[in-house]
Amino acid sequence: MSTPQILERDLQQIALGDTAAFRHLYEATSAKLYSVSYTLLRRTDLAEEALQDTFIKVWHRAADYSVAKGSVMSWLISIVRYRSIDLLRNKANQELSTDDFDELPTADTLGATIDSLGQTKSLRVCMNELQPTTRQCIQLAFVCGLSHQEVSDHISEALGSVKSWIRRGLDSLKRCLQR
Repeated sequence: MSTPQILERDLQQIALGDTAAFRHLYEATSAKLYSVSYTLLRRTDLAEEALQDTFIKVWHRAADYSVAKGSVMSWLISIVRYRSIDLLRNKANQELSTDDFDELPTADTLGATIDSLGQTKSLRVCMNELQPTTRQCIQLAFVCGLSHQEVSDHISEALGSVKSWIRRGLDSLKRCLQR
């Protein structure tokens, strides 16, 4: 088993181009990182893609690691987690860009108003009326299932702003759908 100190040393060596240290880091951490990714994505192919992308990033950015940012494992988990979220977002955007809103969440996530109306074309029109950032936050929260904090982290905006955008966006959707 690798200790945090060994993982730190591996990262230092990887920054110098040491492939043996890279192999050791991969062997010591890949199972845990795959588990984190699979938990978010629920698809083997996407979890493997996120894991591969994570290690490519580690190879190229090992010098960016700082002990002040936390443990090596925490740093690696954050990389794989954000990559997994990106894959979820890309998947959701591809699905949404087809203008097929039949897959949008119902009352369980968007509230009784949208469910009771059941008008996906109206929902599409109303979603398009929202500001792009508000629309993105709502899609990340309700289509991708991210928490407000995860949305905030993902788009690099303050948590309070994200909460406000989502709340105001849902209010706007409700008003729009009641027209």
